[in-house]
Amino acid sequence: MEPEERKISVWLCQEEKLISGLSRRTTCSDVVRVLLEDNSLLQQLAALQESGGGMLSGPPESYCIVEKWRGFERILPNKTKILRLWAAWGDEQENVRFVLVRSEASLPNTGPRSAEARVVLSKERH
Repeated sequence: MEPEERKISVWLCQEEKLISGLSRRTTCSDVVRVLLEDNSLLQQLAALQESGGGMLSGPPESYCIVEKWRGFERILPNKTKILRLWAAWGDEQENVRFVLVRSEASLPNTGPRSAEARVVLSKERH
């Protein structure tokens, strides 16, 4: 994978943030931490808190990444390897969006949601 491909975009507060420098070990919780540590985001947080908004206040543990695809949404576990997931989308990447949300915010019950999938290797060897 080329270095310029080791980046993703994550949406927060109606704004797209480009996250670069990702490795195959980068997890969703790493991305959340980087987003919240970003200097410009910290300035936005201070402004929100002064105005009484406080919308993005709190520790990184109180946030998660939601994967959105064609009307489906799912909360990604903190330990999800985000680059591996992004690469797995292949040609559908243009239809996928990652969004930073508060962990307490529940996904709406209306509309379909994807189920989490786990790959299970066959015990039979051919």
